[in-house]
Amino acid sequence: MREGLMMTLEIRWIEDLLALEQEKSISQAAEIRHVTQSAFTRRIQNIENALGFQILKRYSKNIDFTEAGQVLLASSKNIQNQLTTTIKYLEKNVKNNELTVKFSVSHSLITQFFPRFIHELSTNMEDLKLEIIAANLKQGMRLLKDGSCDFLIGYCDQKTLQQLDLSFFVCHKIVEMEILPVTTLNNDGTPKYSLDQPFPLLAYSKQAYLRNCVDEVIENKLDYRTLYETDNAGDLKELVLQGLGIAWLPKLLVEKEINENKLKVVDCNQYNLFQDVYIIRREMAFSNRINYIWNTLTKQAE
Repeated sequence: MREGLMMTLEIRWIEDLLALEQEKSISQAAEIRHVTQSAFTRRIQNIENALGFQILKRYSKNIDFTEAGQVLLASSKNIQNQLTTTIKYLEKNVKNNELTVKFSVSHSLITQFFPRFIHELSTNMEDLKLEIIAANLKQGMRLLKDGSCDFLIGYCDQKTLQQLDLSFFVCHKIVEMEILPVTTLNNDGTPKYSLDQPFPLLAYSKQAYLRNCVDEVIENKLDYRTLYETDNAGDLKELVLQGLGIAWLPKLLVEKEINENKLKVVDCNQYNLFQDVYIIRREMAFSNRINYIWNTLTKQAE
């Protein structure tokens, strides 16, 4: 069979196999595929002849997939999902032949880290148009999977990485970020709050990745009450500057204020956190521009 014809048939195979899985009946699958039962049966036989193995177990009232058929069905679902994602991506992002590149970025990385990270890229690509979506890791993965963004930049640990479908996603470590507990200063230059005394905690919201990281370190170890919760690390920094409590913030976000003696790290490393920051994209790249951006950003992170 010629390769071009083979590819044409494969698209039809996918739809036929998915119809069979849905209906569990050749006659009903034929009906939703708008062909006669005999024509649909011949199509399934053609698939089996082309592949060289049986994909269906045929019973008097229904059908089931053989082990080989189940493998083929799984591949068909994956191809269908990729096609659906591609179509959604094109519908959302391509207009007048111009491509907007969308980044989903963790809230605490947007204001300081992200602009520095893409500085070289934005300098080299004068026509680059970016859209930034603030999202936690779970939200970002959902946006990435359905084609609503091209890249995800966020905190991620090995446990989370192991849960990713690596046939669908590619990930690359950018940097290890230090997360520091900070407080404002009293008029005499001493820290307003300390960890060895009860203190108000300015916390990340429960769905934020850093919330779990901080909780693991301080729960049942420190005496605190949660005063405020938000996804936005910038908001937490402002509340700390107002003297309302202690917050765990990325070093990059607060190093200027620390150097200016507006904020103080309240721990001698015992409660400092180190979290990896990753850039993630789909395995299937939709344009040369996406590949170029990925290669540029991952190379500078090495």
